[in-house]
Amino acid sequence: MNTTAIPTNQNTPSLSEYIPKNKFALSSDCPVTDSEFNWLFKQREQNGFASAFVKVSARSFLVHIPSFIECLNAKRGL
Repeated sequence: MNTTAIPTNQNTPSLSEYIPKNKFALSSDCPVTDSEFNWLFKQREQNGFASAFVKVSARSFLVHIPSFIECLNAKRGL
């Protein structure tokens, strides 16, 4: 039997890295306050956080947690 290993790419996001925006803002995983998060979301095109949010429908967004943390670290100079 010939088995082929599927290469894993560390740059490919998994579904577990995404969380609904409203749940992330209230979770303990969110490193900023609710009002700071809302401001970051509303200003995402100007402040560089656009890559951290994925539009699902007209009013529904997902947060890609690693991208959000990366953007936040870049903003803070870390």
